[in-house]
Amino acid sequence: MRTTAIHRLTPIAIALAMVPTAPLMAQQLMLEEVVVTAQKREQSLQDVPIAVSAMSGDRIDDIGITDLEQVALYIPNVNINQGQATSNIFIRGVGSGTNQGFEQSVGLYIDGLYSGRGQLAKVPLTLDLARVEVLKGPQGILFGKNTIGGAINITTARPDFETGGLVEALYDPDHGEQILTGVLTGGLSDNLAGRLAVRYEGMDGWWENETLDKEGPDKDNLFIRGSLLWEATDTLEIIAKYEHGDFETLGRPQVVYQSDQPTNYLGQSPFPVLDDHDRGAGDILDTDDTELDVALLTLNWDIDVGTFTSITGYATYDTVRNTNSDIAAVPALNRFQEEEYEQFSQEVRLVSPGGETLDWIVGAYYQSSELSVAKTNTDTDFLQSGPLSVAGLTFTTDERIPTQFDQDSTSWAVFAQGTYALTDTLRLGLGLRYNEEEKDLDKAASNPGLGARLSADFVVLANPASGILIEDLRSHSFQGLERDEDKVTWSANLQWDVTDDSMVYASISTGYKGGGFDEAYSNAGPTARTGNIFTGEPDGGVVDTGVDSSILNYDEETVLAYELGAKMTLADGAANLNLAIFRMEYDDLQVSSLVGDVFRVGNAGESVSQGVEVDGRWLLAEGFTLGGAVAYLDATYDTFTGATCTVPQVSDPVANPGCLSEDGTNIAPGERGGQDLSGETLLFAPEWSGNLNAEWILPLGDNLELRNNLDVNFTSSFYSSLDLDPNTKHDSATKVNLRIALASISDSWSLAVIGKNLTDEKTMIWRNDVALTDSNSYFGVPERGRSVAVQARYRF
Repeated sequence: MRTTAIHRLTPIAIALAMVPTAPLMAQQLMLEEVVVTAQKREQSLQDVPIAVSAMSGDRIDDIGITDLEQVALYIPNVNINQGQATSNIFIRGVGSGTNQGFEQSVGLYIDGLYSGRGQLAKVPLTLDLARVEVLKGPQGILFGKNTIGGAINITTARPDFETGGLVEALYDPDHGEQILTGVLTGGLSDNLAGRLAVRYEGMDGWWENETLDKEGPDKDNLFIRGSLLWEATDTLEIIAKYEHGDFETLGRPQVVYQSDQPTNYLGQSPFPVLDDHDRGAGDILDTDDTELDVALLTLNWDIDVGTFTSITGYATYDTVRNTNSDIAAVPALNRFQEEEYEQFSQEVRLVSPGGETLDWIVGAYYQSSELSVAKTNTDTDFLQSGPLSVAGLTFTTDERIPTQFDQDSTSWAVFAQGTYALTDTLRLGLGLRYNEEEKDLDKAASNPGLGARLSADFVVLANPASGILIEDLRSHSFQGLERDEDKVTWSANLQWDVTDDSMVYASISTGYKGGGFDEAYSNAGPTARTGNIFTGEPDGGVVDTGVDSSILNYDEETVLAYELGAKMTLADGAANLNLAIFRMEYDDLQVSSLVGDVFRVGNAGESVSQGVEVDGRWLLAEGFTLGGAVAYLDATYDTFTGATCTVPQVSDPVANPGCLSEDGTNIAPGERGGQDLSGETLLFAPEWSGNLNAEWILPLGDNLELRNNLDVNFTSSFYSSLDLDPNTKHDSATKVNLRIALASISDSWSLAVIGKNLTDEKTMIWRNDVALTDSNSYFGVPERGRSVAVQARYRF
């Protein structure tokens, strides 16, 4: 019988309840204040009328978090993972999914620099931080247009005039993992200070490719951040920052966990089903090499009316990836991809001093970017094979088959937000932002993305050997496609201080995420029908091969969000409790689905995400803090027709109805069709998620102490595949992490043991069906199981 989360949590809760609380009577206990910049000014977390979760850099270090994905485990309704081709960031069931044409629906900001591309999340975002803030719900006024699902606001540590730093080493002998960190800061002159942070991450791997007898992921990552703080005058400071990273990964874990098909239509046996979560099979090891550079110049100038801030940013990266796209243990479809990106941005804002009858912020933002994606298929022998000729496709060239996607984008915005004190305890906040964006695209393809088994309309077809593979497959070239958008977003909130220590708020806000062009699109013809998620209108451009450019467009998505919340300080400052009740109504939600061997993009219609979130902390005794959070989420499509059909619906439509043809009847093998997912769940949207954490610092004599951090993280079941095939559903899971550290009282050194996923839960980041099959074959990207590492740290 499956152990429930309640059963697992009960022994821990009983143990925590037995902790002595006598010191509570001996002295006044007070939680340390959490300061955030969620509204572009420093404020107490308890004073911000937004659902915000925050973790300080010190806490991130103390509980052994080494990447942003682990931060998400401690925040309900947040899912961050390294997806099939890029990072996925979902908040309250809203995110972008996989496609190089996408930017994230959850904005990532690092020291004020917008990092909307998934590859920029490869930066070790937990290195030498001041704090991480997760803002839930649309943040379309102060953080911009592509924050329709929320924003992650990361602040790195500033240079310090006092000399100091740390060296730290983490080692996991089972997986050959090693993380080496060094930080050095200090004054270079009376008004100039510097800071240098360096991290190396290496790993032999925990997953085995049985075909090649090699382990993965084999990591070799190096990241360097240097920053300077110049206090030019008493009122002017300038901060310059430069980051460089080289990230190499060999051997992405992938396992076929179910397959009813002993051979594919080539007569091969490519999909061994392995019961072991940590073993798989593939004819190549996936590789992912990324090199990135980021430069940032921030100016803060205190003038009579407030603080003027200028943030000038530049970011660029180059990613080269080789992928076993068919998930097979035999040569079939292996895809090579190179992605290059360059971004320049400038933000200026003026912020009033705060604490006045009217607090205000005004500002402007500009950004330009260039994206280039090139894909080729490396298995030309497979493309020229007999079965494809049977299907009516022949290839007579030995050259690789390329796809080129070049997109330039420019965007600018002006924004303002004000908070007016109606009374001593009642405040009204209003915000407004106007944004314009233009995207220009050149795209050329020569029979790329076979999309085998799935048609251009997201329709699962019959066995390709029957002669039906892709009826609209053709070469195409688009030059000078343009897309122009402008949008006004607004927000309003009312905040009431019920007592000196507690407040309630109500807010309503709008947000949007710009439309764009589907990078993976390669073979859709002009037969798209109303309700199909590729339906769109072209904004111009030249088509030289007869393929309708309207299929390439996906529309902007918009949201209207409501939130009621309360932030309470209790037990005379020893505890706090926060509550948020929310409803977010989305139109034209952008979605991504694996079609054959590539990801395709479109708009899903209307959807609603609503629920309740509760979190709190309690300093029960000196050195003992108990915290937790729980969230209930109801995130569903209101209307979504023409969605991807599942494999069973097409391979056996009688036994598995639901995939309907254009006339509304159940499809027959080989026909086009789609399912109606209206009323069904969004992706990465578990109904329940929660976290229980405890920190217990136990003195050992006059000079030593034992620091214990226990975390229990729970999530109920959810989907990651757009067709909601029951075979791809993720089971509920509970993960337990523990860090025990012996440290000096002054925290000058510590020696710790860190255990993660101690119960060895077998979970997966992502699940989907296997390309090039016509029966129930499914693969997943497994997450790392139990790991135990030792960590040594020295501060000076």
